[in-house]
Amino acid sequence: MGGSRADGTVRLAFEYGAFEKPQFEPDQGVKLASERCRAWGYTGSEAFGGAHQQCTARNQYGCVAWRVFANFQCTGR
Repeated sequence: MGGSRADGTVRLAFEYGAFEKPQFEPDQGVKLASERCRAWGYTGSEAFGGAHQQCTARNQYGCVAWRVFANFQCTGR
């Protein structure tokens, strides 16, 4: 988890391997981001920019591990 208190943004990430089928749950992301935002004095958060994935490991067959990032904007200060 990362982000910027000054900008009111939270960045969440998770990783998965080639034989895993991740379930990205936007509502769970909003809940986690909202907890961070409330700790910073905001009232909640909302997703923005969608989710992005990045290959983190390759072998001769291609990508075998990924990291997924999702960004959230804190709301209600």
